[in-house]
Amino acid sequence: MKTILVPTDFTQTSKNAAEYALGLASLLSIPKIVFYHYFPTPLVYTPAGELDEEATIEANRNKSIEDLNDFIDSLKTIQVGIEVEMYQGANSVNEGIKEVSKIVNADIVVMGIKGGGVIKEKLIGSHTLSIARHISIPVLIIPSMTKLNKCEKITFLSDYKDVENNRSLEGLRTFLDHGTAKFTILHLLKHNEKIDAAHPEKQKLEKMFKKYSPTFEYKESHHYTDDIIDFVFESHTDILALVPKEHGLIETIFNDHTKKLAFHSKVPLLILH
Repeated sequence: MKTILVPTDFTQTSKNAAEYALGLASLLSIPKIVFYHYFPTPLVYTPAGELDEEATIEANRNKSIEDLNDFIDSLKTIQVGIEVEMYQGANSVNEGIKEVSKIVNADIVVMGIKGGGVIKEKLIGSHTLSIARHISIPVLIIPSMTKLNKCEKITFLSDYKDVENNRSLEGLRTFLDHGTAKFTILHLLKHNEKIDAAHPEKQKLEKMFKKYSPTFEYKESHHYTDDIIDFVFESHTDILALVPKEHGLIETIFNDHTKKLAFHSKVPLLILH
């Protein structure tokens, strides 16, 4: 990984995510961080009824640049060797982040989210899950009170389906390559489901992640999000990784349970695509 993209709306939640990203860059030797700010553009018209583009965009762009500089100055000391860039955009938040991620060739997006199931900081918080589902690169969602103290254990939530064809796991391997974290693969057992050493999907996962010496964990579960959160807490997981899939278990967790996993987790979620 060479570049982290950090969208911000200058709220405390996005500032916390930015500081987490800076710590992650230092910890994993990622050399570049790009801060992106979307600014709304109220339409301004001339007396003749024509759109005044300069008044509509330029004033807001200049204010965005000024605020970005102030925001970066307010962050903790940036480690020597980490390059910082700034981008601004007047597109929608989702499209702007997608566009900038391609321009700067970002490897991962780091974004904050407001916990407790209530989003008070609208601009970034309300778009985080949408971006995490639709952007093509990994997204690391940082709960609003989470600080980066260490990254010693990463847990991957797997549904044991179509492992071999899951290209999104490349993003997880890339992330693991940059650190020395212990790696656990968690599978939630459905009613009466049995997994043994000969399970074909387990063998594929073992082969795929052999160099990281994964530990396999199984948990009987009927209350998916609560059980995952409990496991994360009990196992001292630092980052929980998952892959949203249409009509699958993880997609159900990610969307249908009032986004409980994202809003109530105390550790960052690494969303893979």
